[in-house]
Amino acid sequence: MFIKVNLFQWLKASFAALRNGRNKTSAPSPLPSSSDLTSPTLPKSSPQRISASTQKPTSATIAPKASDGWQLDPRSARNLATVKPELQTLGRKLLKRLADEGLTFKVTSGARTQAEQDALFAQGRTKPGPVVTWTRRSRHIGGRAIDLTLFHGKNPVWESKHYDRAGEIGESLGLVWGGRWKTPDRPHFELPV
Repeated sequence: MFIKVNLFQWLKASFAALRNGRNKTSAPSPLPSSSDLTSPTLPKSSPQRISASTQKPTSATIAPKASDGWQLDPRSARNLATVKPELQTLGRKLLKRLADEGLTFKVTSGARTQAEQDALFAQGRTKPGPVVTWTRRSRHIGGRAIDLTLFHGKNPVWESKHYDRAGEIGESLGLVWGGRWKTPDRPHFELPV
């Protein structure tokens, strides 16, 4: 019998594992590390991620400072650089509006390769760990989805009404929010079809 766990719970467990110092060189974990999902370098045989330009993005091009001094954090900038330009723009607007309300959200997942999505799908089925996704056809694959996580300092916050506020703002910008789905995925935002 499989335990069905949504991506929200999987991210929570992944951050807990990272906080406890588990990584690939120490005690094995049934959960892939967050770097497995967001690494900007892929094996040569893997399909390339979508990026806004053919040049390697720099922090200055990815995360320019706003007139009020607000700037994307490096992790969000790296993950946003992997998705469609339209989603990059909307993602920045969403993060800026959340920051204006005193909320620190980060983009913890951007585009994925089919191999990365297949590995997530295998988890809890043919590989150890809890089930974290119900599909092999995620909108992350085409660079059309991002996942946001709320942070308090360096610690992720999983249970919070602030995800609902993020959903409201995301929807007002024209994004589809996973928090409205039959099986809610509150960190998930994607471009409409």
